[in-house]
Amino acid sequence: MKDRFRAWVRDATWLTADRVQAYANLLLAIPVLYFVVSIDWRQSALPVAQDFAAFWTAAELARFGRPAAAYGDAARQAMAVLFGPGNHPSFFYTPIGLLLWLPFALLPAAAAAAVWVAGTAAAYTLTLRAMVRTSLVVPLAYPAVLVCALYGQNGLFSAALFAGIALTLDRSPGVAGVLVGCLAYKPQLGVLIPLALLCARRFRAFAAAACTVIALAVISAAVFGPKTWTSFLESLPVARAWNASGAPGFDRFVSAYAAARLLGGSAAAGRIAQLVFIVPACVALAWTALRRPGGAAEVAMLAVATGICVPFLGEYDLCILAVPGAWIAAQSLESGWLPYERILLAALYVSPLAIKAAALHGVPLAPAAMSLLALLVVRRQLPGNSFH
Repeated sequence: MKDRFRAWVRDATWLTADRVQAYANLLLAIPVLYFVVSIDWRQSALPVAQDFAAFWTAAELARFGRPAAAYGDAARQAMAVLFGPGNHPSFFYTPIGLLLWLPFALLPAAAAAAVWVAGTAAAYTLTLRAMVRTSLVVPLAYPAVLVCALYGQNGLFSAALFAGIALTLDRSPGVAGVLVGCLAYKPQLGVLIPLALLCARRFRAFAAAACTVIALAVISAAVFGPKTWTSFLESLPVARAWNASGAPGFDRFVSAYAAARLLGGSAAAGRIAQLVFIVPACVALAWTALRRPGGAAEVAMLAVATGICVPFLGEYDLCILAVPGAWIAAQSLESGWLPYERILLAALYVSPLAIKAAALHGVPLAPAAMSLLALLVVRRQLPGNSFH
């Protein structure tokens, strides 16, 4: 009996493709049905996608010739009446991000939010589906997707970019570099990219990324004016203070810093905790990149290391962890599952549910979950676990 249970956990052969599909169907259908039924869709304010209010409001200000005002409290607060009493969305993204959301100001707020969520969800699902042979439902049912959609946030867009980089880095490094450059809309997700690309000697991709960032910065300055960049830079201390204070709620962050603060630690304790996780994550990323096992493997490690290292990573940003998960699944389907890999990957797949529930009760699980995922990515690259 003991051996049977060990095999049940170690090999998890019971977790067949048909069962994964069935579980994913339920995981997607139940929360979608709940929110469709429970949300009052007749109210004038946006009932969901409230974070999208920041993007749309900033874009609307830019459309009417006031892009620098997107970084000012008074202008945003005046426009935020569309999104319900007391809802004052902050906008701390680069003018490159403002360029991304500008077309959405041509639509009413609700329609723009719907197009944004549907479009980014489609991009995420299709790129993940290109990484691993599975149904469209499996990546879409990943719980972080629903969280991102309800916020109207950008985690799905970021995940689609990471997946696109993984798919193109080997065969089209120039295209991969352009996708890397597009991450400049949210620079904190790109802090480890120079380390990864330079250690892996991906110089063409690095050059294409640098050119893309410069081009996007120049275009945004030409469209919005240099003052917009000045306003953005002036808003950075405010953004840091806002995040560090936990204004959105430390339960909405998934970093080691937030974990320490959620447990009652000081800001200094949070920074120390973050550093403890940053060092091994960067070492693992550099080790992977120096070995150069392949574009998808390198980006899988890059995505999970980024998740570990960013101190103010939102729960909706857990979408980027679908990329290393998809890579592990693809390698396992091709060369076989390693011991305990299938059950651990399944647990990580549903982990956003446990992470959110535990955080609401003051228990941070996210750093441990991301560290486990990083270990699975590293394990796949160890001698004897070759996937070539």
